Amino acid sequence: MSTDSAKRVYLVVNPHSGYGGHLHSLNGIRQAARAADMPLVEYTTRGPEDATRYVRTIARSARAVIVWGGDGTVNEVAAGLAGSDVPILPCPAGTENLLAKELRVPGDPYKIVQVVRAGRVVDCDMGLINGRSFMLIIGVGFDGEVVRRLAAGRTGHISHLSYFWPIWRTFWEHDFPRMRIVADGEEIFNDYGLAFIGNISRYAVGLRICRDARYDDGLLDLVVFGCREQTALVLHAAWTLLRRHPLKGDVVYRQFRNLRIETDQPVPSQVDGDVGPSTPLDISVAPSRLRLIIPPADERRSYWPWA
Repeated sequence: MSTDSAKRVYLVVNPHSGYGGHLHSLNGIRQAARAADMPLVEYTTRGPEDATRYVRTIARSARAVIVWGGDGTVNEVAAGLAGSDVPILPCPAGTENLLAKELRVPGDPYKIVQVVRAGRVVDCDMGLINGRSFMLIIGVGFDGEVVRRLAAGRTGHISHLSYFWPIWRTFWEHDFPRMRIVADGEEIFNDYGLAFIGNISRYAVGLRICRDARYDDGLLDLVVFGCREQTALVLHAAWTLLRRHPLKGDVVYRQFRNLRIETDQPVPSQVDGDVGPSTPLDISVAPSRLRLIIPPADERRSYWPWA
């Protein structure tokens, strides 16, 4: 990454991300930055959307922003810096860290600082859902209901285990809605099911639901699982684990720039791991892009054969 000695590197920390087990590594970031003679300006978020408000105030003075938090925090920082020249580096500090994993950002604090100093800067697409920005993945229907239940009962840090009861209860109690989906002006689905929209391929626990999604191709990927009952959901999950779900006849997989989702009754969505709006939904590629810092090409070659 090119350097500008007149500008600073900022560290945005969400103290409530994940389960708190990574906080010891946060001290490692500070120590590694001092050892590399890279002063950090640190900011701790105070609540929802605070990260967005803060980074907008530092956009002119920032050389880069390190995000120490989960995917929701990364999304908030991205919303404040989209369209600017300030790149961000997401660190694996939350529960899932989908973007950090997709980019192969290391967990070692000294390597993170090295990526800030020597990494490449690339452009990343952003999406809009009902006028608000998102970066990673949207789930509509079953997935949105799981996150809604989790958020309703959340009292502090969460882990993967925190999702067990919301998933279990949703599995048995969820009524799959009838969805009408129009992509770029063409109706492509009108039946019962659930849907995912992705800007990256990775999802929770390593699943590749939007398996062909690329964060820099100017498009978003849509996956629709035709589903009326729980047994069909189990089969879809099995094919997704094998990464063969786009080949199934009751699965729609396509790319788009503009999308409309309507349902026979309002159903919740999840956006980058947080509770999103309920249907109807208008989803599109945002006009502004975000800049990302990624590890050097030689460190990513074995994971990214097309790079």
